[in-house]
Amino acid sequence: MGAAAMLSACSVMPEDLAEIRQDISSHAESLPQEVLKRPLSVEDAVALAVAHNLDARVKSLEEALAAGKADLSLFAMLPELAAKGNWSKRGPRKATTSKDLSTGTVANYSTGEDRISRTGDLTASWNLVDFGIALVRADQEEDKMVLAAEKRRRAQHLLIQDVQAAYWKAVINEFANRKYASLEARLVKSVEDAETAERTKVGDPMQMLGHQRAIVDTMRQIAELQRQTSTAKADLAGHMGVPSSGAFELAELKDDSFLSVEDPDLSVEAMEATALANRPELKTEEVQFRIDRDDIRTELLKTLPGIGPFMGGHYDSNSYIKYNAWADAGTHMAWNLVDILTAPKRIGNAQTVAETTRARRLAMGMAVLTQVHVADIQVRHALKEYRLTEQMAAIDRRITGLAAKSKQAGSGSAMEEIKAEASAMLSTLRRFILYSDLQGAKARLKSAQGIDHVPPSDTFTDTPPPESTADAAPQAG
Repeated sequence: MGAAAMLSACSVMPEDLAEIRQDISSHAESLPQEVLKRPLSVEDAVALAVAHNLDARVKSLEEALAAGKADLSLFAMLPELAAKGNWSKRGPRKATTSKDLSTGTVANYSTGEDRISRTGDLTASWNLVDFGIALVRADQEEDKMVLAAEKRRRAQHLLIQDVQAAYWKAVINEFANRKYASLEARLVKSVEDAETAERTKVGDPMQMLGHQRAIVDTMRQIAELQRQTSTAKADLAGHMGVPSSGAFELAELKDDSFLSVEDPDLSVEAMEATALANRPELKTEEVQFRIDRDDIRTELLKTLPGIGPFMGGHYDSNSYIKYNAWADAGTHMAWNLVDILTAPKRIGNAQTVAETTRARRLAMGMAVLTQVHVADIQVRHALKEYRLTEQMAAIDRRITGLAAKSKQAGSGSAMEEIKAEASAMLSTLRRFILYSDLQGAKARLKSAQGIDHVPPSDTFTDTPPPESTADAAPQAG
């Protein structure tokens, strides 16, 4: 039976870790292909990440493992039940004799045991101190399950924050690559034409150099913005649990895309109250403090004597015994004197751990309030900067239109038109970059408050966590 159990256990062992590529392929096949085939909105990206991010899956499994340990801890409160059996066969029969000390007479050999012996015992015992310790440990395992759940919540907050930041930067990068591809060749040609005019002295050399510098500087700034967003789609793929950034498409931005912008609707005091009530780190420290207090109780229980009842049934096949089966019951007590001697030190250490957790909880509370203040300031400044940049982008678009009309009317030059287009492109990119920064600041503010994400009812995510952190996807305005 034991060998069969071992073979059965081996048959369900995890597969060899060397098959990682096959595991990745299997994971990719499990993704919702109908979602990946359509242009993803920011809500789609968040839902994919919540449902399929591999790090988040690890946190969920850790939570399930903690729940399993909590269930197993209940069995430690049951009494010990021991069953024992024995079968033996002796070669020469056991023969004994005795000597009378007063007369010195030695009796004949005799035996009181059979050649073949069979014995069995079934004993139940219950140590009340061990029961008390097991009860405390069960409470601790329940708290550890809460710890795992709060850690999963915090990991999800950070994940959604990263997804939103990566999503908008990826969308902006695709816009820049698509929009700038046609403009870049014209900018390069404009610089070359200005260089030619400068060498041949067709125009004012200083004006030609100024034009070249303005165009090259604009191209450099556009390239810098592209660099800032170049890895965003790969990061987004990792957050969503998608092996390749080429396996999905994103919603398309346009020059005049409508982007949702809203002022913060809560005061700092209200956000502080929300953060103190919801932040997973604070709840984690509260639960850890309960665990530490239970450790103090456990050390106190260890100083008590182990006392408890026992009862059992026994069997012996020896034919020389009058009663081959019998039962017994009683109470046993044991006291570990070393535990008594070391108790003050152990209890003192447990109290120090609890006080450390209390101090860490206070420090975490102050850090949470600071994070809320900083995130709120970042949102307000990002909002102000975005609106100014949006206004500038609108002005540059009008300048581009006027430059094009002036050229058509013969009162403007091609250089002024291309310079206006380059400035408008740069302003538009800056507008989108600042919008991504604003969305990242909003996500950090919600994360600082510990607000859970609730996906819309029509999404495909299979995990239901609470309050949407995503803004509307880009729409043509």
